[in-house]
This record gives sequence, structure tokens and C-alpha cells, in this order.
Amino acid sequence: MGSYPVDGLLFDCDGVLVDSDEAAAAAWNEWAVEFAPGFDFDRDIVHGRPARETIAELVPAADVHRADHALMLKEVETAPLVRALAGARELLVALPTGRFTIVTSAVAVVARARLLAAGLPCPAGLVTFDDVARGKPAPDPYRLGAERLGVDPRRAVVFEDADAGVASAKAAHIGLTVGIGVRGLDTEATLVLADLVGIRFDGTLLHLGDSVQLRADPSRTPTPE
Repeated sequence: MGSYPVDGLLFDCDGVLVDSDEAAAAAWNEWAVEFAPGFDFDRDIVHGRPARETIAELVPAADVHRADHALMLKEVETAPLVRALAGARELLVALPTGRFTIVTSAVAVVARARLLAAGLPCPAGLVTFDDVARGKPAPDPYRLGAERLGVDPRRAVVFEDADAGVASAKAAHIGLTVGIGVRGLDTEATLVLADLVGIRFDGTLLHLGDSVQLRADPSRTPTPE
């Protein structure tokens, strides 16, 4: 896979840096007992999409604010179940200061609670659903993330596991999109890695040669003669 010239790194949170599936399922399924009977997280959730948009489809308009607040409280309550994914902590603590941020569809209080539970640093430029008019798959989140890093989007890389997130990054003209994990295979990311293990960034070059590849970058795949 080699190296890619980039100036800044943008990470989705859930499914890329942290495993929050157990925590999210517990929160959503408890929430659904009151607000959306029959809803099942594992079966019905669309990963990478802001929770508020899903809630708006499940409850009457008059109840959306109350239901959204109730879910937020449950997600904070279940945050201790969140764990860092392979390679996340090692990569983040080794990155040059000010050269990465996190762009998540979660609200700020939930994002911070999950990062804290996973033992991961929370960057100053954190972008959450609270910061944008439109969440993923609109370009707003990753456009703002690149702006906060002070980098040209075309010289940035996004790490994502969800189709909505990759679509957001591409719409924001991010230069390189890297899918993470099995879910990443269902996106249009440029290439897909198993996890964040083996990734290095020296401030000018992103090195992926030590990572486990699930899908190759087609522009770097040799063509059979």
C-alpha cells in the first residue's frame, strides 16, 4: 500500500476508534421500550447517521425533543461499556500535535463520555452533531473538521466505517478515504483496512504498509499483463 502525502487526519469515532456497539444497543433498546416499541438496534439502526434523524422517523414530531434527550442520557449511562478498538490508542498518542481530530455523528456529551471510557484523547477540534447544520452524509462535518485543522480537504484523510461517513467525506472533497473493519467494505472508501494497527503518520506522509488490508486502493493495484 505504501504511503500517501497528507497534512491532517480525520477520524470517525464509533466503529473506527471505539467499539460502542454493546453500549449503543443497550441504550437504544432500553429507550425503545418507551419511545419506539419493536425497534431493535442490531436489526434497525443505520450506522453513521445522527441519532436525532432516526428518532424523528420513529416518534411523533411533538415527542422528538423529549425522546432525543432521553436517548442521550441513556447513551451517557452506558458509555462505560465502550472500549478502544485495535490500534486506536497507540496511533492517536503518537500523532503530531494538532494534526488530527475526530468527526462524529454523536452529540458532544456522548462522544466525550465514550472517548473517556475508552481511554482515548479528545482533541480540541472535536466535531460533533452539535456543531453542524447537517450531519453525515452531508459534507458539513468533514468540511468543518478540515477547517478546524487548518488543512486543505484534498490533503486530508478520513477513517470511516459507515457509508454515510464516507459519502460525507467525499462530498467535502477529502482527498483520501480509508474504510475500517468489515463494515468499511460496504462503503465506497478508497481502500479498507482491518483496523488502525500499523498506521504511522510523520506529519507529511501517512504510512499504511504495516496495516492489514481488506480491500486495495485500485489506483495502486498492479494490472495483470
